[in-house]
Amino acid sequence: MSKYELYNNLIIEMCERLEETDLNNLKNVDVWDATLMRFQVIGENLKKIPMKFKKKYPLVKWKNFEWFRNQISHEYGGVSSEIIRDLIKNDLNLLKEKIKEMKKNLQKIK
Repeated sequence: MSKYELYNNLIIEMCERLEETDLNNLKNVDVWDATLMRFQVIGENLKKIPMKFKKKYPLVKWKNFEWFRNQISHEYGGVSSEIIRDLIKNDLNLLKEKIKEMKKNLQKIK
């Protein structure tokens, strides 16, 4: 397994966990912390994937996820639950779908 496949696997796993997040329960500190950590894992692993792979999927808002990782890490208290809801409802599924495609394409070039 290449390191890129490992990054893809982690991103897919975190997306699937985020899809199960109870968006009505974000005030629960454990739910909040777990949600933010999952976004951090996604952003950190996305940063490790070269742009040459990401360019093939221009519909994905790569920079938004990477930026959000930085927000969580450096501005933890300023993270908005509305951003969380928006990313989960509007952007997460496309990210997961394209990461799965990327993973398949990486397996073909072995």
